Amino acid sequence: MIASSVTAAGVLLPATASYAATAPAPQPKPVAAQKVTPGEVGVRAPQVEVIKSIVDSTAKIITIVRNAIEKNQNRPGYVKSLMEGLFYENGQHYNVMVINNSNGFSFNLHGLVYDARVSGIHGTYRVFVFESGEFTNHGDGGWINWGFRGWFTQNGNHVNFRRP
Repeated sequence: MIASSVTAAGVLLPATASYAATAPAPQPKPVAAQKVTPGEVGVRAPQVEVIKSIVDSTAKIITIVRNAIEKNQNRPGYVKSLMEGLFYENGQHYNVMVINNSNGFSFNLHGLVYDARVSGIHGTYRVFVFESGEFTNHGDGGWINWGFRGWFTQNGNHVNFRRP
C-alpha cells in the first residue's frame, strides 16, 4: 500500500521506500584469501562483486516524464512516450493507462502497481500501471487525451484489461 507521495519535476509520485524495506538484504560473497609474498609486485586485489540494490521506480518514472517532455513537444507524442515508457519500464508485465486528467473517466482496476498525476507543458495526465480491470473514458478520445497498452478488449471508450 502506498503510504505517502513525493513531488519531483512537477510530478506527483507515490513513495517507494516501503517496497525497498521488504527486499532481502544482499549477502556478501566470500572472497578467497590470497598468498602474498612481502615485496611482491602486481598482486591482484580480491575481486569484489557489487550487488545492485532495487532501483527506485519513482526515479525511473521521473526520467520517463522528463524524456517525454523533452523529446515530444506534441501532445500525442507525449502521451505515447508516457505509455511506452511505463510499459517497458515495468518489464512488459502490466497493463498501462495514460489519460488526460481533465477528461471524465471511471475505472475499477485490480493489482494497482502505480497511480500518479503527471503535470507538464501539455497539462495534467493520470497514469496507472495495473494487472487487470475496467476503464471508461467519458471525455474525448484520441492520442492527445489517452493511450493504453497491455492485454485488453476495447468497445468504444470502454476497455476491459486482463492479466498478462
